[in-house]
Amino acid sequence: MQQKFKNLNGISVAFDELKLRKEHLKKIIIEHPRYKRIYNLISECHLLSVGSVEPGTLFLYGGTGVGKSTLLKEYTQNFPRFVLDGVTNVPVLFVSVPVGATPKSVASEFLLSLGDPNYEKGSQTSLDSRVFQFIERCGVQLVIIDEFQHLIDRDTKHVLNRASDWVKVLTEKAKVPIILCGMPESEKIFLHNEQLGRRFSVREELTSFNYDTREDKKDFRTFLYILDKQLPFSKQSNLADPKLAEKLYYVTNGVPSYIKTILELSTVHALKNGQDYIDEGNLYEAFISMKVSKRPNMVNPFCDKKFNLYQAVENEGRK
Repeated sequence: MQQKFKNLNGISVAFDELKLRKEHLKKIIIEHPRYKRIYNLISECHLLSVGSVEPGTLFLYGGTGVGKSTLLKEYTQNFPRFVLDGVTNVPVLFVSVPVGATPKSVASEFLLSLGDPNYEKGSQTSLDSRVFQFIERCGVQLVIIDEFQHLIDRDTKHVLNRASDWVKVLTEKAKVPIILCGMPESEKIFLHNEQLGRRFSVREELTSFNYDTREDKKDFRTFLYILDKQLPFSKQSNLADPKLAEKLYYVTNGVPSYIKTILELSTVHALKNGQDYIDEGNLYEAFISMKVSKRPNMVNPFCDKKFNLYQAVENEGRK
């Protein structure tokens, strides 16, 4: 059921109400078609592998901010842990690889998440052996490894050899489906190790929105419309208006996390003003606060009645 928010009628919200509404926005997840498609692939990889003699694998990749981790965490939360006969069952094991990780440190992360009090103790062989024991003991049905690129940050033959060998052993001995998720460059591990590449032959990319065709524009505006309906205001902000959608696309390049960022900033600005919806003035101020380091020549499109997306992109490229 969609939460309703009271009218502010020009009265600035109290701090607690401001925090509550901002948190509401942060928790919004829009399950747009491409999001749902990847979610369903994860579900198939998981559920069709239960009891299978050959569990499935999946490599999910995409750029920063497209929603990979959000999707994986949502899937994990839909299969919560539970205690049975004194043992914590972990249907879906989600592990995020830290920066500069090694196979040994990732094995420790597995054990920590599975409740091993001695998760840091032992050799690589000992840690791996306990990982497989805990996977069986805790009833793990699916392993998800996020931020996989951190396991191969250093592009050397030695690092790639160790990482690919470890993942290969994991897929052989865990006896559950494995999903790897990371930046596009992490795909290089499959070029380095063809056998591993064959095991992870199913690969899917989660992308940002495009704005080229009529269908692209419809998809993006539909996303904005659904998002608008869930914003923490009593009235809608008309984000899907063709002109405003064009400006939002220009600023964010269709990357969901950037869209959420500018809307968070705009929401706070609007609520402090006692507004019941976001207007272009709020977006204008939010843009000033929002820095996109890769686009130093980007102009502020909000409150500009003459803004033209294609002209702005062309001008930005010339500078």
